[in-house]
Amino acid sequence: MFRTQRPSLALSFMATSLLLLMPACKREDPQIRALTQKVAAVDKTEQQISQEGADQQKRLAQAGVNDIRPDTSTMQLTDEQRKVLEERIKNEKNSSYQALLQEVIDKDKEIGSLNTQLSKLKAELPKPDIARAGDSHYALAMRFLRRKGVPEAQARKLVSRVNLMEQLAPGFEVYHFYANGVYGTWVTQGRAKISPNALIRQEREKIEGERDEAVAQSQKLQEDVQDLQQQKQQIQDEIAALQTEKANLLAEQAKLQADNTAQLASLNSLHYLVGRRDKLKEEGIIDIPIFAKDRAGKNWRDDVFNQSLDLRSGHTITIKASDVGLPKIGKINVVPGSYLRDKQYRLTISPDKQTATIDLLTPERFKNDKVVFAVSE
Repeated sequence: MFRTQRPSLALSFMATSLLLLMPACKREDPQIRALTQKVAAVDKTEQQISQEGADQQKRLAQAGVNDIRPDTSTMQLTDEQRKVLEERIKNEKNSSYQALLQEVIDKDKEIGSLNTQLSKLKAELPKPDIARAGDSHYALAMRFLRRKGVPEAQARKLVSRVNLMEQLAPGFEVYHFYANGVYGTWVTQGRAKISPNALIRQEREKIEGERDEAVAQSQKLQEDVQDLQQQKQQIQDEIAALQTEKANLLAEQAKLQADNTAQLASLNSLHYLVGRRDKLKEEGIIDIPIFAKDRAGKNWRDDVFNQSLDLRSGHTITIKASDVGLPKIGKINVVPGSYLRDKQYRLTISPDKQTATIDLLTPERFKNDKVVFAVSE
């Protein structure tokens, strides 16, 4: 959320507009992208069921049948209700009413088919949170990430990068997705009486109505400038304050976007250090056991990894002998030694031993990891 306070109606409307324009999340992860596509289908199907249920109830009213109410959880008729309608169709002499009742039966079959389709879609998705009165989207998102073991500070950062609904209606289904350090969320209508889009529109119309009312009142006050000069100055001061708040909000939005871009680059990069093997040992960055592979030393710290490779755009690292002050490259040890040569990376040293090329065969394995390339003659 951008703000938790509302100093005026105009600022509230402005903040809401900014919120709705922010991207829900950068769905770089294919798992999250696939899940959001499925939940979008769930959302569409739920709204179809709601619309078909409303049409069904309308036909029942037109046929004068007010004692039959479909199951509110599925919008379908019970077996007993269906039998009652079928019996009425047989005995009804008015052809118009017969047609309406038959349409209700046909519509019930369509709703049944949609419910079957909905069940299949939901079976492929994680179980959503069912919103209750008083629930907030932010609290549900934070609770989900805590259950995933995400630290509090990181969870707050992840939640700050997605759109959250300011208000949830009881019955809304809130889906959460988390993969590879990326969090996404989606709200569907579920069994609520109103869709998320309709609720947002309702709140926006309410704010717009309050804004229009405030503008009308301001115009009325300006008709007697002499008597209300002090109030006019107050309004001007408020406008100035709103402009300042707007600038602050835009700056905050730009910072969030920049932080998001930097974070994504870091999460999708290999952070590495190239150096002479003996010097790296001397500096305590690596240890060289006698009967084991080289491993991280006591001075292995984040700040020593001064080079990065963005794995979204490249998978190759080139090392020159001159880079580390050696006349030639004889061998390169990759630390940590858990990386498997020719399976996860391929190391090629040129015939003149002046250049070495490292091709990352499994880029996903190296994402947001730290590696030392220890060069020796």
